[in-house]
Amino acid sequence: MFARFFKLGFALLLFGALASCTLTNGRPITRPLSYHVRDVTVIADATVPTRIMAGVDRRVSAAIAATRPPAGAERVVVLVRIESLGFGFNARRKLQTARFSVTAVSVETGEPVATGSFLVNNPTNDPMMAEESLAEEIASRVRFAFSLASPSLRKLVRPPRTQSTRLKTALAPEAPAVVAPSAAILTEPVPAAPPAPAAIHAGAIETNIEEGASGVVKLGGAAPIVPCDPAKDANCAAPNP
Repeated sequence: MFARFFKLGFALLLFGALASCTLTNGRPITRPLSYHVRDVTVIADATVPTRIMAGVDRRVSAAIAATRPPAGAERVVVLVRIESLGFGFNARRKLQTARFSVTAVSVETGEPVATGSFLVNNPTNDPMMAEESLAEEIASRVRFAFSLASPSLRKLVRPPRTQSTRLKTALAPEAPAVVAPSAAILTEPVPAAPPAPAAIHAGAIETNIEEGASGVVKLGGAAPIVPCDPAKDANCAAPNP
């Protein structure tokens, strides 16, 4: 029983060794798994929008700049050729597709060292995002095929906020005060006071006896004869003056 299991295991081990020699042809695989990509070129005919071509070139170039090349890798230049644009089938009949080929050319020899064809599908049919989305799908396949790193998003560095009360700029010199001219006040002319009347001499005034005043006044002399008043004296027969 034990000998039977031993023979079966030995046969399987021998079969595996023969199969490995047949697949590798007796020598290890020498094809490099990655390349030192130096640059990328995107070409297409007039039917492909330039926005798609520029988007692929911009994304792959950013990935090349963000990738640290492996030591001893062969230097190559990548050529991306967008062959045709179309649409999918059934549920994806409104979504755009792109068929393209990628060729890696050696910088030292000028010979192509790797080539491949790809077909990508656009995940959206939004007119505002369709071309950029398709360019991202093409660029992602190229990055995966040549082990390129995805570029990181640009971080917006804001200046630190300070709470200093110091002014950023010097104060401007104070402008001289300008005194506005006062408005002229119009005043009405004051009429001149009439001259005071001249003093009248007492002798210039004539006395009218008929107004009830005596014409002559004498002091210190004998009392004048005054006619009687009939209203007070019943025996007075003289009339009132």
